[in-house]
Amino acid sequence: MKYLAALCLLFSAAAANAARVVSLMPSYTEIIFALGAGKDLVGVSNFCDYPPEAAKIQKTGDYLRPNVEKIYSLKPDLVFAGDWASGTTAGQLSRLGVKVALLPEEKSVADIYRTIRLIAARLDRREEGEKLVKKLKASLPPPPEGKPVRVYIEADSGGWTAGGDSFLSDAVAKAGGANVFGKEKRGYFQADWEDVLLMDPQAVILLSGTKKDFVSRPMAKDMAAVRSGLIITGLDRDAFSRPGPRLFGEIKKLSGLLHAEK
Repeated sequence: MKYLAALCLLFSAAAANAARVVSLMPSYTEIIFALGAGKDLVGVSNFCDYPPEAAKIQKTGDYLRPNVEKIYSLKPDLVFAGDWASGTTAGQLSRLGVKVALLPEEKSVADIYRTIRLIAARLDRREEGEKLVKKLKASLPPPPEGKPVRVYIEADSGGWTAGGDSFLSDAVAKAGGANVFGKEKRGYFQADWEDVLLMDPQAVILLSGTKKDFVSRPMAKDMAAVRSGLIITGLDRDAFSRPGPRLFGEIKKLSGLLHAEK
């Protein structure tokens, strides 16, 4: 009887701590899995495709237009959403009695540590959060010697690039580069091709398009990066463009590519 009572008490405690979580951002989903809480996820955004287990979780729409009815039907205890993208959705869910954790946008690598800690705290996994932050910090490459390499980041077709208010700009800095548009006090914007030429970057990161198409653009052959052949297409687009744990491996990879001949 004592054993049965103890077992029932243990089961009741586990049930009380059980969580049903919805993540509306791919980076949040990756962080939740990295914290060892992937089993708590009952819903994720359409773009949450990593780790592979995320593909088996019910989809709730994209992060700009999530399906509120679908989210509500999953009976979540908590929904993680970005405060820059989900304000209206958060209000709708709150009126339905669903708790929403609105997380601030990451504008630097350090902000990723903040997001990890915020998610870990809400999932009662603070210790795991600190271990993850420590691991990621230790994985960053040491600062290279000499001047940083001037880098142009082409995040998407149409000249979409990152300004100084983007974590991508800081990621490039951590790899020993300097974003040529780093002084722009904004996150993402469409850069004029003429401005890119004037910046004369020493390296180009292409997250969209091909090297062949890039070098065929008007006057591209005169660009320092094209002359040296430092057009980088080998980064994992999703890993590099999401403010999550996988970004740190891409920073290390980028550092090696930028300074391979130094």
